[in-house]
Amino acid sequence: MFFNDRNEKIVYAAAADRSEAFSCLLAGVTYPNPDYRMVRRPSREYVFEYVIDGRGWIETGGERIPVSAGTFYMCRKGAELSYGSEPDAPYEKIWLNADGTLLSRMCDMFVLEPVVTAEVNVLDLFLEIHDRLSRMAEGGEADTHAEILCLLFRILTAAEKDVYFPRARPRNTLDEKILSWLDANIYSDFSLDTVAAEFGVTKMHVIRVFKKRFGITPIQYVIERRIGVAKSLLTGTVMPIKEIASLLRYSNTQHFSSSFKSAVGCTPGKYRQSKNG
Repeated sequence: MFFNDRNEKIVYAAAADRSEAFSCLLAGVTYPNPDYRMVRRPSREYVFEYVIDGRGWIETGGERIPVSAGTFYMCRKGAELSYGSEPDAPYEKIWLNADGTLLSRMCDMFVLEPVVTAEVNVLDLFLEIHDRLSRMAEGGEADTHAEILCLLFRILTAAEKDVYFPRARPRNTLDEKILSWLDANIYSDFSLDTVAAEFGVTKMHVIRVFKKRFGITPIQYVIERRIGVAKSLLTGTVMPIKEIASLLRYSNTQHFSSSFKSAVGCTPGKYRQSKNG
């Protein structure tokens, strides 16, 4: 693991030998950098990225597409595009560069355009990919890459599910819109004031309509979602507890431990120990 001159943490860089079927080439996290910009003309590999926080843009075919927290995007090999951060709110994003004939066939199967964007929360799948790459044992590349290809299939399925499995109706009522917004921003730092401003209503109205429909307040819902994510990360990855706390926007590890213990009955460390033996 190392940092480059773009303020990016590189968690994996492939060796010279690559499989023609599928290989992970580079994986990392881009931290806020107001000068961040990338040009791919054309892209030499497949690029998968998810915006955790902040704002940015993608420019392709003369069109500029805004991206923000909760946006997944990918570009196919050969795509012509550029992308970068908005200087006033530079984004934090997690990403993977990969290549191979199996990945090409997967994208063909989904009938994907050269550049795809979707508002879908797939951070947990990216974290799992990074975790598997960081723990990959010597000689275990084939098994790890096969597992990661399956995770990429799940990411693309989530991104394209409305194409293949359209909802019976869109979420049009205020309570449903609030739920969708909370789901999309579960890894962002926000308050009820933010939610109220997003929908042009008061905080009390947000609480009232949400609790009437779902039986809990918006803040209680966010806490439950974040605790659920924390459980998955504690049992399914070796991510340090400090990083889990930061990812889920807790002010510090102590705050996270206290909140987790209140909800689950034990500290994050004890929970991980009990589940992993």
